Amino acid sequence: MTSQPKSHGEFSSSPHGEMTPAQVSQDPGLRRDAIDWKQVAVLSIAGCGPASVIALNLQFMGAFAGAALVLAFLIVWPGILLLVNTFAEFSKRLPTTGGLYTWNSRAWGKNIGFVYGWTFIGAYMVFSAAGFAVFGGWVEQWLDSQFGISLPWWLFTAVALAYVCALAYLGISQSLHAALSLLAIEVVVLLSLALYILITGPSDGSSLGIEPFTPGAAGAAGWSGIGLAMTYAVLSHVGIEEGATLGQEVKDARRGIPKGLWVAAILVPAFYVLVSYAMVYGYGIDAMDEFGLDPAPLQTIAQDYWGDVGLAIVVIATLSSILAFSQTAFIAGARVLYTLGREGVLPRWLGGVSSRSTPARAIVVMGVVSIVLGVPLAFISGPFNVWGYFGFLISIAFLVSYIFTNAGMIRFMRSIGEFHWFRHGVLGVVGSLIFVYPLYKTVWPLQDGTYGVLPFVYLGWIVLGVLFLLYTRAKRPEVLDSIGTFLAEGDDSIPEPHPVHRHAPDEDRRA
Repeated sequence: MTSQPKSHGEFSSSPHGEMTPAQVSQDPGLRRDAIDWKQVAVLSIAGCGPASVIALNLQFMGAFAGAALVLAFLIVWPGILLLVNTFAEFSKRLPTTGGLYTWNSRAWGKNIGFVYGWTFIGAYMVFSAAGFAVFGGWVEQWLDSQFGISLPWWLFTAVALAYVCALAYLGISQSLHAALSLLAIEVVVLLSLALYILITGPSDGSSLGIEPFTPGAAGAAGWSGIGLAMTYAVLSHVGIEEGATLGQEVKDARRGIPKGLWVAAILVPAFYVLVSYAMVYGYGIDAMDEFGLDPAPLQTIAQDYWGDVGLAIVVIATLSSILAFSQTAFIAGARVLYTLGREGVLPRWLGGVSSRSTPARAIVVMGVVSIVLGVPLAFISGPFNVWGYFGFLISIAFLVSYIFTNAGMIRFMRSIGEFHWFRHGVLGVVGSLIFVYPLYKTVWPLQDGTYGVLPFVYLGWIVLGVLFLLYTRAKRPEVLDSIGTFLAEGDDSIPEPHPVHRHAPDEDRRA
């Protein structure tokens, strides 16, 4: 007589709290067919936080490149399209909750995949922590400046984190419905402000023109400044890959994930180019030196064009955006943690699910890490500086990640015998090259102060990942066999890598 399966309301675990490989394979997993391609697009668009990008990143881009910050967005756009081509090619073959971690594990092998997973989840944790910290700072400053209400920022950070954790536990559809509501608010408000500026014309009486699309608009900084602005332009798109972590929950994931990602890749960069162009002229194209020093240029523009009521509307939209991208980074990070737990890279109990088929243990860990990473630094440097520092660090991490993934797509397609010289080769190489320049400008020459230290922080995290790999190889070598194996349940047609030159037996034997 067969034993009864465990209720979905229980976590499968060993007496010591760790899930065994057999228990993981029997676990019900995340809810199948819970969402479709439209929710993939929502997660990816909301993950970028379009309004928060305008509020948080434009100041830094303007400081580096002046009015040519618009050009920086325009140059990065083809790179984003080519990157999403890579995501789409992988998603058609490897639908997964692990996203880029699973794909690079399949492309580069177990050892590199292990270290990649370590750096990838680290980037999501920092992304989530920075978002919740800066959300608290924005609320605190707005209430104090507009209403004279003085409450500590960490209170709002805690409330936002509790809200996101609760929705994440309830289910992916509930989380995405909330993210869609927040996304609608921010997009409508920012587009309305941008169109109002373009229709009424710049407040300084100048005429609209093509200057923001020319290198000369960067002034003395030239291409060096544009390169640094491109770093933040790439940061502005971080989160667009988050839809790829829904492989187990999307209907027809092989088609649904690429479709949702393509929608995001077209709409998000177009939004940035249009709105940033309006912001440059709204502030005054001859006042870009002041723009780069203004801690909140979006608020300045909103006040000038819409007055106090309009400013309040824009602030609320920005807060919605910050909360939305924090929420989606949290969701994606929890699913990568869940995948790493299922595969045993991290403790297997992280691969447990709740009665609602949500990765509850991974959600708890993401919540704790968001507090541990974001709150202490925010107390030391202030919640706004947390975004400045963490944002720069996230930019480095994802630039490396995106370059690596483009190259990995080429390697993977060759390994399964499906390589196409243009669709994979040319587009993959060009996509990587677009990201190489801004990465180069972040590390050479090194920036002054804390920003110059951050590339070494990232290198240190990689070193820790390598040490963790060596420890795992020595103490738990069986873990490496499961790296990159957790894919969408019920998918029996996942292609396995094989040597490219099947006609060369000697090469096969050497491999």
